[in-house]
Amino acid sequence: MKKKRLVYIDVIRFFAMILVVLAHSCAAAIGRKQGNFNWSMTNSIVVITEVAVPLFFMISGSTILNSEKTYSLKYLFQHRLPRILVPFVVWSVISAIINGLINNHLKDDPWENILMMFHRPILIAYWFIYPLIVLYLLSPLLKAMVSRVDDGLLTYLLILWLIANIILPEVVKSTPSSIGTYFAAYPSGRVVISESLGYFILGYRVTRGKHRRINPWINLLLIVVLLTINIVISFVSLNKQFEYLNILAVINIPLAAILIYLSLRALEPHYPRWFASVIEAAAPLTYGVYLMHGITILTIQRFVEYTNVGYIFALSLVISLLTILILHSIPYVRRIFT
Repeated sequence: MKKKRLVYIDVIRFFAMILVVLAHSCAAAIGRKQGNFNWSMTNSIVVITEVAVPLFFMISGSTILNSEKTYSLKYLFQHRLPRILVPFVVWSVISAIINGLINNHLKDDPWENILMMFHRPILIAYWFIYPLIVLYLLSPLLKAMVSRVDDGLLTYLLILWLIANIILPEVVKSTPSSIGTYFAAYPSGRVVISESLGYFILGYRVTRGKHRRINPWINLLLIVVLLTINIVISFVSLNKQFEYLNILAVINIPLAAILIYLSLRALEPHYPRWFASVIEAAAPLTYGVYLMHGITILTIQRFVEYTNVGYIFALSLVISLLTILILHSIPYVRRIFT
């Protein structure tokens, strides 16, 4: 019997994908600080999109660590890894060639970036795939671990992760060196899980909790408050005197991600049937859109002013979605590109 698809997982996946495209549409504009209203709006948007990657890792951890198939190495190497590796390699090659054409670099060795793909991503946007591949490789071991520990131990592990990988590095970064140096961990002692792995396990831990009645309006208010605080901090901390406020901002990101996850999960029985059908059809396109959107944005920015963030975002999203929709509708081709 086919397992029922969870609508909220697809909703989070699609929502996070939109945020990622939006963030990368803003990258060129935010990187050239101007201090005007347009830059301020772009900066605020980028702050909001910071929850996207945590949400991606959380739903990956939730789906993979809750699946009995994760114990199977055969399933991992025959299905899961090819599912992300084949499209990743194909789009990396395509992106390298197109990027070379755009920047007139083909007179140099156009294949150097492709051959160096093991060491560095073709596009900055592809950094996410590298820790994801490692998490897939570790998933059978992680599944064996998390299935045999109780909620208290998992929570303990996540508290260690929050302190060692989220809070302390930001304390070092955002305080004067005369203070931060005392919080910099000795490298050989940093054995606590990585940021990516922490969110991966966090997604699983959240799903182990019982469904509790959640007031979506209160959750929404808390999410807005947390993200608003981060937006304010992003401006105030431009003054190095207040850079230490970033410590609060990095704590707010996992909190906001958890609230978003729990809110969308609580709505699971209430999604309209038409909405569930649309999201179920759109969700399989998200990985392909993620792989394609980076080079799409770079191409559009050859013709559109980089400060026109809204236009770049809308055009990139529509072009990527339509292209991936067409490719996904073709048998065999979908396995290569999406």
